[in-house]
Amino acid sequence: MLLYDCGNTNIKCYENGKVTHVDDFDAQKPFYYINVNPKIKDFKNGIDLAPYFQLKSNYKGMGIDRVAACYSIRDGAIVDAGSAITVDVMSDGLHKGGFIMPGIGAYHDSLANISTALKFDIDYEIDLEILPQNTHEALNFATFKSAFLMIKEVSQKKKIYFCGGDANLFSRYFENSVYQKDLVFEGMKKVIMEIEC
Repeated sequence: MLLYDCGNTNIKCYENGKVTHVDDFDAQKPFYYINVNPKIKDFKNGIDLAPYFQLKSNYKGMGIDRVAACYSIRDGAIVDAGSAITVDVMSDGLHKGGFIMPGIGAYHDSLANISTALKFDIDYEIDLEILPQNTHEALNFATFKSAFLMIKEVSQKKKIYFCGGDANLFSRYFENSVYQKDLVFEGMKKVIMEIEC
């Protein structure tokens, strides 16, 4: 089974349990895909899965990547920590809502655009319990802690499922977390099984 997840920043390919980043599609064989990137329009041999997802939700304008990530989770908070961080809450098969905030890289870039004094290296080992004592720590602390607190507040003790490029980083800050890097592809596989039955 060949699957493509076309995101805003990267195209990910899933084949035989292996995920890779690619620049283009293998047009020689059939594949399934989801796409949130308006620049990508050529899908020879591809089947768009977007119309087949039946996610129960009142949310308007939800990206198909978020839908796919939520589709395989019946109950919990789903955090896709990529170029943007999306947080969605599922309860008994119903999507209760969610939000979008800048990803770690976007925070980093926006602070550097304010002033050269606010340029910093991202510290993936930041301690969120100790108040910073220098500018480098302060910038990292604010970047991570703001996302951490938002996720903690909306998850409300639910299990938290993390996917996306920074998922492994965030998941270690939460005791009730699961790092499930291929969650979008799991949702895609689930909907393929449903339409093929």
